Amino acid sequence: MGTWNVKKLLDWGIDYFKKKDIPESRLSAELLLSSVLGFSRVKLYLNYNYEPTRAELEKFKMLIQKRLEHIPIQYILKEAFFRRIKLHVTQDVLIPRPETELLVEEALSAVRSFASDKMINIMEIGTGSGAIAISLADELEIEDFHIIATDDSKKALEIAKKNAQEILEKDKSDRIDFLCADIIPKDIEFREKYGSMIDILVSNPPYISNKGFDCLPRQVREYEPKRALVAGKTGSETYSRIFEQVKPFLSQSSFIAVEIDDLVSGTVLEQFREVYGSQPIIKKDYNSKDRILVAWIRKDAPLRSSGK
Repeated sequence: MGTWNVKKLLDWGIDYFKKKDIPESRLSAELLLSSVLGFSRVKLYLNYNYEPTRAELEKFKMLIQKRLEHIPIQYILKEAFFRRIKLHVTQDVLIPRPETELLVEEALSAVRSFASDKMINIMEIGTGSGAIAISLADELEIEDFHIIATDDSKKALEIAKKNAQEILEKDKSDRIDFLCADIIPKDIEFREKYGSMIDILVSNPPYISNKGFDCLPRQVREYEPKRALVAGKTGSETYSRIFEQVKPFLSQSSFIAVEIDDLVSGTVLEQFREVYGSQPIIKKDYNSKDRILVAWIRKDAPLRSSGK
């Protein structure tokens, strides 16, 4: 075939992945070669004639072999992009999805509804890599805020803490407490400190059913943490637990935003109404699918759903 250059490697990689039925063949080839060469994807196309060294060719071949096993690109490269941050990820955490960025957008919008001089307490349940909590800390334009991010996986929390320290300035990373808990910490000290003090609750909990898990793509089913995907028989089990357990911690005027799925949205609506007695709003994602449940909770006052 002659000398290998960037163009030939890309063409070959894309074609090879297509023949092997690897999802996102072009993107996979581009990201792997970009990583090997230390190029951006744009720089690849501006350097079509660049000839990689023998060591770079060997590394590219090794990464190709990993992708052929359907290992997600993010786990191969140990990095994932979310909004404007780059996160370190391993198979101990879920790969953040573009749709989840909408959850951050809703929380940021809700913050603007509070008085400018108010201390805002935010809780995220199921933080994983820390994508949501860190993005909020990174993008919030107020000075007085505190974020509590919980997860029941100690390994996930280690990754989240590392990401916060590497991505955020110290004054912002110090505003996030990463706590090991199944939804809410059980200790009395936490309950006394945060009872009726949480202004914003965000969560992207597991919402896949047991049967639904078997239908997921191989790269998700075999490599991403099942505990972060599967909720139980119906897929809606975690929501009712979240709604019930966080209720005593919500402030006088608080905002809830949780990620959902088309298959569970109806059930989750009913669960929310049973706990709070109000009608939330369901917002669509980029593909016009039910994706985010949002609601304002006003204690001792008429409840109103959020909206734009």
